[in-house]
Amino acid sequence: MITRDDLGDLEFETFRKIALTRAVRIVGPFEVQTREGTLSCPDGWLAVDAHGWPYPIAADEFRRIYEPA
Repeated sequence: MITRDDLGDLEFETFRKIALTRAVRIVGPFEVQTREGTLSCPDGWLAVDAHGWPYPIAADEFRRIYEPA
C-alpha cells in the first residue's frame, strides 16, 4: 500500500486536464450519489465526470483547480 509518506520516493510527471468539465454551483450542503457511493459536500460545485457520473467539489478546491472556459 502506498501512503502519503511514500510519495516523496516516486517520480511524478506533470499533466494538465484536457477535457472541459460541466459543473453547477450549489450553495450550502448537499449529497450526491457517485460511482463510489453517496458523498456529501458542505458547500461547493456539482460536476459530471467523463462517464456521466456526478461528483462534488468543495467551493475552495474548485476555485484552485478550475477556471471558466
